[in-house]
Amino acid sequence: NRDQPESRVPANMQMLLSFVVLLSFVGLSVSRGEDFHTDLDHTAVSGFNETFTLNLMSWAVGAACLDGSPPAYYFQGGTGSGKNKWYIHHEGGGWCESMEDCYQRSFTQLGSSKKYTKTIKLGGNTYFSRNPKNNPLMYNWNKIFIPYCDGGSFSGNNNTVTTYKGKKLYFRGHVNLNSVISWLVGNSNIESATDVVISGCSAGGLATYLHTDRWAEIIPSTAKVVGLPDSGFFLDYEDMKERFPEHRHVLRTTIPGNYHDGLLWVFNQMNASTGVDSDCIKHWQPLGKAWKCMFAQHTAPFIKTPIFALQSEYDAWQTRFEIKQPVTPAQINAYGKMFRTIFNEEFLAQKRNGAILDSCHHHCGHWDSVHTDGYTQATAFQKWYTEEPGKSPRFIQGKAYPCTSCCN
Repeated sequence: NRDQPESRVPANMQMLLSFVVLLSFVGLSVSRGEDFHTDLDHTAVSGFNETFTLNLMSWAVGAACLDGSPPAYYFQGGTGSGKNKWYIHHEGGGWCESMEDCYQRSFTQLGSSKKYTKTIKLGGNTYFSRNPKNNPLMYNWNKIFIPYCDGGSFSGNNNTVTTYKGKKLYFRGHVNLNSVISWLVGNSNIESATDVVISGCSAGGLATYLHTDRWAEIIPSTAKVVGLPDSGFFLDYEDMKERFPEHRHVLRTTIPGNYHDGLLWVFNQMNASTGVDSDCIKHWQPLGKAWKCMFAQHTAPFIKTPIFALQSEYDAWQTRFEIKQPVTPAQINAYGKMFRTIFNEEFLAQKRNGAILDSCHHHCGHWDSVHTDGYTQATAFQKWYTEEPGKSPRFIQGKAYPCTSCCN
């Protein structure tokens, strides 16, 4: 029953929370010129920032950011033994969960490509690093960074145009993604690829769960393809203390405790049923629950491609926005216990999958700083990737919250 009185959120608080959501989701050190700076990678090391070059896809029929501008991707070429190997990253940045939210987002670089610069720098000790010490597997690979400008984890497939406050809004994330895939297959040496890692952080991490099989279908079968989602396993959870607000269409943020309804709005408004995992849809649509396929936990059992998850059981975004605030350590521990159960049953039950599941309270950005059983995320992924599928151990910290030492 959604007809209970809504919890009114003051306008100034909506704006503040919207800003917090966008910041908390980026998780990487990205510089796009003077108009856009999100220097949130606390592990960033000067000297390892790498330049990527823009390919603006103005030719792509039907593809569009929220404001109608063309989607794009950024590229950096591989070297040496990495020339036929590819790392492909979906940018994160939350979701727009109402018409007002999408309208406001369309004026930013999370909803428009109008201010994309010709080059960007992706840096720090992350999956983009050219330093073999902190990126031992992929340091010299070709790298693709796909900017996020649709607000729906690259899943929207709505062919209509919505006019709101006099502005046309486009929900074409899946069309954008398919355009990038088609361009790479037809105009790069990815057809000669031997190894491809599909990745993304936060909302881009969710995109990794939702779309890795799509990438694997297009990439030649001779290539080894795996997924590497970072902080993308968001639970389908709704705190019963927070109900769906009747005024959601004018909100500008995720409401703490109301994440389920936010993603449900995204799925329906953006027509994501044809933009998420097709096997998941085939299972749930006859039951009237196709919306489940917008969530990682419901999609995971249907993913065919091996996945190695980088994930905190006490994810800092989830404990901030999936649970109604204020929250206590006891509530966070209970949430973590529920998370572990679902993660084990829906994701790790597939023996081809692996994970480094830590107990540090964080969201993205810990590629070489969190140690579990002596492994960082980078070295754990390398071990899993290079060993026989299903044979590599899972890397689990399993500590109670709060655990400061778990972040070292």
